[in-house]
Amino acid sequence: MASLGIPGTESELTANWLARALSDGGDSDSPEIQNAVVEEIGSGVGLVGKILRCHLSYRDVDSAGPQTVIVKLPSSHPETAQTARTLGLYYREYAYYRQVAHHVPVRSPALLYGDFDDSSHRFVLVLEDLREMASVDQLDGASPEQAKTAIRAVARLHGRYWNKVDEPPISGFHDSTSPERRPLVRAVYQASLPAALNRFGHLFPDPMRWLAEEYGRSIVEHLEAVAAGSRTFSHGDFRLDNMFFSADSDDFAVVDWQVCGISSGLYDVAYFLSSSVAPGVRREIEREVLSEYHQVLRSTGVEDFTFEECWRSYRQVMLGCFLTPIVAGGQLDFSSDRSRQLAEVFLTRTLTAIDDLDAHEFLPGR
Repeated sequence: MASLGIPGTESELTANWLARALSDGGDSDSPEIQNAVVEEIGSGVGLVGKILRCHLSYRDVDSAGPQTVIVKLPSSHPETAQTARTLGLYYREYAYYRQVAHHVPVRSPALLYGDFDDSSHRFVLVLEDLREMASVDQLDGASPEQAKTAIRAVARLHGRYWNKVDEPPISGFHDSTSPERRPLVRAVYQASLPAALNRFGHLFPDPMRWLAEEYGRSIVEHLEAVAAGSRTFSHGDFRLDNMFFSADSDDFAVVDWQVCGISSGLYDVAYFLSSSVAPGVRREIEREVLSEYHQVLRSTGVEDFTFEECWRSYRQVMLGCFLTPIVAGGQLDFSSDRSRQLAEVFLTRTLTAIDDLDAHEFLPGR
């Protein structure tokens, strides 16, 4: 795809730029766009970037072109953009859509145009709009059936690449478990923890505050222990705000692949159940959902991985679910009411799940 220049703000998403993007992205017969109206839809959801919906009108009123497209741009918040650059978040999502998306057995929006600048890490993605599918507010939490749909889908993804991480198209992709990566994760976590506790410390019971601090000193060893298990390709931010459901079928789609990479598949499962399912519902369906996950893995050909090992891995990686709310809580912009409320619910559910599952047992050195 030829570069058109990466828009710096939503005001640069003009009718002309969008028409050229759709044409250069592969739709050479894209009709002429007369007007584009841009609305921000990611406030409090797209915490690491801007998510915009562009409403398109055409000179030919009978045009078959898309009525709306989604555009993703970097965050305008300097600290957030720097965190994204340090962790390679923008590049990972760009690389996912360019290299991996059309190979995986889980739906994501079609990439209509993309560009990434290596030196600045500025990027733009123009994506299919999934507005015909239903989204669920993460604050409400997933229903049991929605949780099962999500876990079955991610199990198919994990099963496809289970212990095959050296094979295309994911060979050479970002490896969240690599030894070189672990000290960076520790540094970012430890730098984020004081600010996270300052902002959200009232949500931490004393034992959880102690565990969060101890985990910061033991991250490298914990990640090493997790990496010794099975590895696959994971979404990394597998939560309800990034999911779309069909009202009358098992159709399911996932967006926001900024944290995708090679990791433990059980992290997606633990992260979803701890962040996107209300504690009462999670406790009710937890073992049933893990059993379904394990069955789907086996149906894809995964062997030598018992349900007991699956359950143990789930509890082990649950301790690592500290990472996202602590780093986000210390580094990201929570100036909107929605983003702060989401962070508080996310953190409260995560702390509850870590406690429920006695995940402290997997703290290295115990």
